[in-house]
Amino acid sequence: MSLYFTSLFAVLTFEMVLLFIIVLPLPYRMRKFLYNTYYKWTSSKQFQTVYYIFGIIVGLLFVDSWKRAQVKVSLYHHRKYNEENPDPAAVTPIQALASRAYNQRNVYISGFILYFMICIPTVMTIVRRLVKYENLIREEKADRPKDAKLGRPVEDRDIDELAEKLKNREASLRGLQKQVKNLEEFFDKQNDEKALGRADEKIKKNV
Repeated sequence: MSLYFTSLFAVLTFEMVLLFIIVLPLPYRMRKFLYNTYYKWTSSKQFQTVYYIFGIIVGLLFVDSWKRAQVKVSLYHHRKYNEENPDPAAVTPIQALASRAYNQRNVYISGFILYFMICIPTVMTIVRRLVKYENLIREEKADRPKDAKLGRPVEDRDIDELAEKLKNREASLRGLQKQVKNLEEFFDKQNDEKALGRADEKIKKNV
């Protein structure tokens, strides 16, 4: 492996280790130190310039290696020869196969470097939010008096209040339904009695 590809492989290894460390459930202090160090380096104009130039170079290398790896391979069992007239020149030589494998390896290395160059900043934005929210929580705990009790979240209290109101409304609704049913039975009974009284009066008149 040539010197510059050895360097690229070292960069790829460093990116993999860094991403692995970032995604670990680290303590708050370590995570904050890691983010502060990352922010200190990436906020520098010189670092950003080198980072973008390096990304462009690796991108060009990826495209060039991918084009060079597109070699037609023709092996012995892909060709049918006549016993009288063999054609060994039609088979892809070993040098071409070695060059193809070399370029394929370069495609993988440069491609994964570009991939991790996108993944690491993306993950660090998530780490930044975690550090920010952890800071807010710690500040809120520091401002709260020591004898103050930790209450449940406002959302939970609202849910409990709404559930209690709903329970009371359901009880009131059941009471109203029972009253309506009793009134209906009472009016039905009154109507039946009136109807019987009218029928008796008609019978008496007819007699």
